[in-house]
Amino acid sequence: MSARNKPELLAPAGSMESLKAAVNNGCDAVYLGGKLFSARQFAGNFSLEELEEACDYCHLRGVKVYVTINTLYKDEELKELLGFVGKLFKMGVDALIIQDSGAAKLIRENYPDLPLHASTQMTANSLEDVRYLESLGFSKIVLSRELSLEEISEITQQAEAEIETFIHGALCVCYSGQCLMSSILGGRSGNRGRCAQTCRLPYTLYKGADKLQEGYLLSPKDIQTVTILPQLIEAGIASLKIEGRMKNPEYVAGVTGIYRKYIDLYFDDPDHYQVSSEDIKALTQLFNRGGFTEGYYTSAGGKDMMSIERPKTWGLKVGIVDSYIPKHNRVTIRTREALVPGDGIEIWTAKEPHVGTNISKASKAGEVISLAIEGDIQKNDVVYRTYGKALNDALRKTWERDSRKKSIWGLLKVKKGQPLALQLWDMSGSNIYVTGDMVESAANQPTSLEKLKQQIEKMGATSFVLEALEIDGDDDIYVSVGALNQLRRMAVEALEEAILKKSKRQEIQKGIKEEKEKSSYILQKKLHALVTEFSQLEAIVGTKGLKVIYFEASAEMERMLPQALKLCNSFDVSLYAALPKISRQWRKDIEDAMVECLKKTEIDGFLVRSAGQFGLVKDSGKKITVDYTLNVMNEEGVAFWKQQGADSVCLSVEANLKEINAMGDKDCEMVVYGYLPLMKTQQCPIGNFTGEKEGHFYCSEKNNTELYFLKDRKGLKFPLMTDCERCVCTVLNSKPLFTLKFYDEILESVTGSVRLEFTKEGIGRAARITKAYAEMTQDPNKISSETRSLLEEMREKGNTKGHFFRGVE
Repeated sequence: MSARNKPELLAPAGSMESLKAAVNNGCDAVYLGGKLFSARQFAGNFSLEELEEACDYCHLRGVKVYVTINTLYKDEELKELLGFVGKLFKMGVDALIIQDSGAAKLIRENYPDLPLHASTQMTANSLEDVRYLESLGFSKIVLSRELSLEEISEITQQAEAEIETFIHGALCVCYSGQCLMSSILGGRSGNRGRCAQTCRLPYTLYKGADKLQEGYLLSPKDIQTVTILPQLIEAGIASLKIEGRMKNPEYVAGVTGIYRKYIDLYFDDPDHYQVSSEDIKALTQLFNRGGFTEGYYTSAGGKDMMSIERPKTWGLKVGIVDSYIPKHNRVTIRTREALVPGDGIEIWTAKEPHVGTNISKASKAGEVISLAIEGDIQKNDVVYRTYGKALNDALRKTWERDSRKKSIWGLLKVKKGQPLALQLWDMSGSNIYVTGDMVESAANQPTSLEKLKQQIEKMGATSFVLEALEIDGDDDIYVSVGALNQLRRMAVEALEEAILKKSKRQEIQKGIKEEKEKSSYILQKKLHALVTEFSQLEAIVGTKGLKVIYFEASAEMERMLPQALKLCNSFDVSLYAALPKISRQWRKDIEDAMVECLKKTEIDGFLVRSAGQFGLVKDSGKKITVDYTLNVMNEEGVAFWKQQGADSVCLSVEANLKEINAMGDKDCEMVVYGYLPLMKTQQCPIGNFTGEKEGHFYCSEKNNTELYFLKDRKGLKFPLMTDCERCVCTVLNSKPLFTLKFYDEILESVTGSVRLEFTKEGIGRAARITKAYAEMTQDPNKISSETRSLLEEMREKGNTKGHFFRGVE
């Protein structure tokens, strides 16, 4: 048997029915959300009354409850959020899963005893990320889904906090917490639980004018890890998390039950660990997108992980079309699985939409069946069962009557002339003692010990099972069945009350401090710019009014740093190293060495993109700007990072001007130009579909500088920017954020600086844009002819105002 502790099995619950399905199929904990403040706003979710009912139901059965408040919050929402947390604290939730650093600060200040878990939305990719989150008080940290088993093992061996990872269900194609696609394209923020899943739409990959691949290029297959559970357990993962708060209860029941079975199997008999094909079929039937992968645990990405044909569930392959007679709309199917009345099938025709029907007659595997159905059906079309009635019926029975019981023990005292007495206790420290009717001497037939035991052990529909009952009593006694039943009911009610009382907390009246004095508008802002190439730095550094340049950390930056420093010094421009947007554990030695080297240079500061990076440079003596990748959306978030030692904070690009003015101050920065990143992904479309990337890092197109882009159904083109050192691809917006037309309104705000971001711009364009912004930052009413020309050019080419005037849901 493994020397490891048995990991927690954590199941999703989008409804009370799903919660009962999870509990009765063996989970150790559930995670769920309220009607507000949840990252799955389109799940059923729970009202306050339902949340308390869920907590009581779980705690009576020894199951923990984690509530998700893992979204970003606007200042106007923080008061209500804190009130909500206060109710969760009182009802006894075991922990909160959280993303927002400002909200976490507020909760720690008001409810220091309430455990906090760091959501995967906090983008923890490395040991440094984990250690910094540990230092902030997070007791459990959910790692990014992209990490390999080797990386996870390195982290768990050195981390103090418990590590949690996803083991089954949907994969986001983007690094969690770093996706702006739904937000920028449709105003529905994934960071606020309203993702429109824009990535699950069809795209076409182009290289210049050449079409290379089309389909659902950003839609990953779901993961299943039951086949590699031993490796996950040996990697030291403390909590194994199933995705699926928007899935139905049958899915929750089936997936939870199968993983419970195999976790227990490994600990009971590791030498004979083997997964049955029937269980794999059941998982496939419940939900899959073209089969499963083992995710990034065993692969660095590749097209085999993608479901490019279809982004929705496929079902289980159950047959092949043998023939079709269009005249009679009659199809014959050679089956490979048994079918029962009520099953739903779908025939994958050459063109969508595929056609489907319900089964009305049972058949065995290998039979040829005939069905009436109309469609463009051809011989050898594949048939999938999209609804498995027998499986769903069986799973429904697992929670329609509660089977999950908490083990308890008892002592019954039956002494003549004394009241009946029953003591019950569990292994968690709850212990009760109740008394009943007086015990009488037997006039005729005495009550046997067997009868006493039989009546007390009848736990029926309660949440308990009596593992052992000790009886301390006289022989010649009489106790009525009614008295025993009443005693048992009293004891059960008392024990339930004791368990729930122990799980709940005393109410604490807390609130947000008095509103701070609002910051004054700062019309004369400092102009900053971010560059990805030395040539861009060279082109803009001499622009009058430019104060800071952020240079993206790369091999080129390290090589050209002496020249960059010399140029910046000559123009009195501060130079900051912009640390990588994704820092992974597998590059730890390289990244750490780079940071240590940069600390010793004459650079003025760092632009940090992750919590771990902040921890690495906070004592460097350099200036630190926290980037918008850390998703600061409220004044508590700004205050948090300034308390940690940040000199400035770049506010979320999802905030509108009203929200910026509510949270910001002179030490804050906002992005006013650039092709904003829609997502950062390890599933690089270039590598996947042209570079022969098959489960390994790097591809044959590594460092290729030609123009690749994705094109959507509306004809919009999204440039792809690769970081081939780290094997990460960024999908950029099709249009640049360009604010000069409304610049006077944007300048009328509280932030002390504005930033330009240069990614794919050539040197001439970067110089023109910097000059125009520099001029108008100094005086928006004085527009030069060159700036007017740029305004007209940008109007013709198309641009976006971003979220400055609309914000996000």
